[in-house]
This record gives sequence, C-alpha cells and structure tokens, in this order.
Amino acid sequence: MNRVGGHGPLTDKERGTGLIGTSAAFLVFMLMMLAAVQILFNLYATSMVTAAAHDAAREVASVDAADASGNRCGAVAAAEAAFTRSLGEYGTAGHATLQWTCDNPDVVRVRVLAEHPTVLPARFAALASLTRLDRTIEIRTEALR
Repeated sequence: MNRVGGHGPLTDKERGTGLIGTSAAFLVFMLMMLAAVQILFNLYATSMVTAAAHDAAREVASVDAADASGNRCGAVAAAEAAFTRSLGEYGTAGHATLQWTCDNPDVVRVRVLAEHPTVLPARFAALASLTRLDRTIEIRTEALR
C-alpha cells in the first residue's frame, strides 16, 4: 500500500495518525459551533430581557403609576408580574430579576440581573462572560401639566 502522494508504504507506527488530527480538529470545530450558538442565544436573551425590563420601568414611570404622594413603588409588583409574563418560561424559571430604586420622584431606576443558560462547558462560558447580564435602566417620570 502506498501513501497518498506516492512517498512510500505506511509503516505500522504511522497507521491511525490521521485519526488523532481529525479528532482534534472535530473537537475544536464543535467548540466553535457551540460558542456561536451561545453568542446567538446570549444576544437574543439579552435583547428580550432588556426590552421587557424597559417596558416594566416605563409602566412604573407612567402617570397612572404614581399615588397621591408621587410614590411609584406601589406599581412595582404589577410591573414585575408583567415582566415575568413577557419572558415566558425564561421569566418563570427565575433567570432574570429586577431591583428597583424608587427614592427619586423624577426618575425610575431598575437594575436587571440575568443568568443565561449555557450550551458551552462551564469553564468556557465563564471565560467568555456570556452567561451574565447586569444593566441599569433609567426612565424619567411623567407628570400631568
């Protein structure tokens, strides 16, 4: 049996060496594919969670959310329920949470914390910081004139 390219016969030591290189290349290829899937999922989940949090903050900042004293913290529970509903199973599984700050009557501030599930091995996902979302959204309050 001749080698490809015609450089002589294969020896017993050289048999199966192509399998090692192919296996290593396949492993690297699969990790890159998983990384691409994780990045796409992260982008989708980040935009969905951010949009839902923005809607919740806008709901709390609306004119209807303020009580007679101008306090908007009473509307937080309804906004969080709408936030969880809009995220579906992702929200009910507890992957995303909101932390409200109601101390300023002119601004509604909400911090969004989310842990995205990962398809990557944990070590690679942690290195790439693809699983965590931490954003703060500020909405100016509305007032009737």
